[in-house]
Amino acid sequence: MSTYQIVQTIPLITEPLVRAGFYPSSEMALKHIVLDYIDRRIAWAQTQVRRFEKKHGQSFAMYSQSLTRQATIADEDEWMEWESLLDMLESWRRVRAEVQRSDVR
Repeated sequence: MSTYQIVQTIPLITEPLVRAGFYPSSEMALKHIVLDYIDRRIAWAQTQVRRFEKKHGQSFAMYSQSLTRQATIADEDEWMEWESLLDMLESWRRVRAEVQRSDVR
């Protein structure tokens, strides 16, 4: 999708929300929609991290220490998946903070 198409599409999606009185502007509607999406991605990643913590009965740091010099390939695969979830979670949190700070009214 080109920039021109995006610029034309956004109002088609956000203006009904403004007309219905849900948001004061298309910009606020878009910001809220983006923040909602980010929040759902954060919640999903947090759920996955908690699943690993429950499965192993410990934090990622403790799990990492427990694997020192004795990790199997399966352990390393699990470790990499857990680490990538934590990295993703941190990235989504940084993006959320940046979007939240944006001066959109």
